[in-house]
Amino acid sequence: PAPGPGPGPGPFLEVVECMPNLGPVIDFCVVDPEGQGQGQVVCCSGAFKDGSLRVMRNGIGLTEHAAVDLPGIKGLWPLRAATGAPYDRYLLVAFTDQTKVLAISGEDLEESAIAGFDLGAKTLLCATLDGDILVQVCAGRVALADSATGAPRGHWAPPSGRTVSVAAAEGADVVA
Repeated sequence: PAPGPGPGPGPFLEVVECMPNLGPVIDFCVVDPEGQGQGQVVCCSGAFKDGSLRVMRNGIGLTEHAAVDLPGIKGLWPLRAATGAPYDRYLLVAFTDQTKVLAISGEDLEESAIAGFDLGAKTLLCATLDGDILVQVCAGRVALADSATGAPRGHWAPPSGRTVSVAAAEGADVVA
């Protein structure tokens, strides 16, 4: 008789397949070395003396849902109409010397604007904060807007002769 659950000797589990553990994955990138559209994931896995670079060629399916042909993108942030909203309302795209706001309408993207946001400057950070507030951080200004209406909610500028070079946001806090 085959062993089963309950008292008595015998194995209760059967190994069906063994797969190497790639964790922890520290970083990865997708490359197409032969230009054939066959993306390969190269990942930096493990740590210390057990760290390695792994190339995963088979079994990874990437499905492209949308493509936006905008060369020179330096940053991309999805923004929600409310903190708990199920979908994003805007995509904020930063370039070297400007920022574009793309409104998500169904399956379409339309160029838009958020009042009070500086679209003539490169955005360093953009996020939806707790309290349904959108924040945009540029080198010379931090702007706040209502996430539902897009109406300006305030701004801050660094002292004269100073600029912001790095920023982070979490919850209701912004560090610039």
